[in-house]
Amino acid sequence: MELTKEQIQYIDNYLKDKGIKYWDVRIEMVDHLVSDMENYSGLVDFETLFKRSLKNANWDSNLEFIHIQSWKHTNKIYRKMHFQEIWNCIKQPKYLIGFIMLYLVFYWITTRFPEALKLLSFLVLGFPMLIMLIEIVRSLVKKLGKSVNIQYGFFYFSFGIIMMNLPIQFLPKAYLHIWMPIVMTIYLIMMFAGYKVYRFALKKVLKMKVLM
Repeated sequence: MELTKEQIQYIDNYLKDKGIKYWDVRIEMVDHLVSDMENYSGLVDFETLFKRSLKNANWDSNLEFIHIQSWKHTNKIYRKMHFQEIWNCIKQPKYLIGFIMLYLVFYWITTRFPEALKLLSFLVLGFPMLIMLIEIVRSLVKKLGKSVNIQYGFFYFSFGIIMMNLPIQFLPKAYLHIWMPIVMTIYLIMMFAGYKVYRFALKKVLKMKVLM
């Protein structure tokens, strides 16, 4: 049974009404249901076949539970990816050398010019935030909608800000010139890894948009 565009839209609306808020999650669910329905060779009306496919996928009960499971599963994927990108920054020579050089430059400047510590720290903290703000604006312009992939892409992009905020506040002021370069280097590694995760999420979502 080949489904019409109106029938496929009905399936999408049904999933949305039942609590599947993220459109990229719905796309995958719709594709699964459509594939199951179109592979059925018997004579049956659309409504009956749709209910049969929902039951086959075990989606005939509370779909809000499926919604929660979907974003938990997505979070697990991106968390693992973020950790892997951090590890890549450490183990790959080109990244490792780059971050070591950043640390040495930061340490040299803060040691020779202590008065520049606050300004330099502000610039290091602010640059990734500026990039993130630009990406947020771009995502709004592209009208990416409520996407679980973009949501976690941005979350792990900002993860460095979340994790480094508290340690920065409790650094001993007498040794800021020693500890701040270390903290800032870790922060940049986490932000760089988060940016790569976000770019992966963005590429995935844009590809899904094209296939809609």
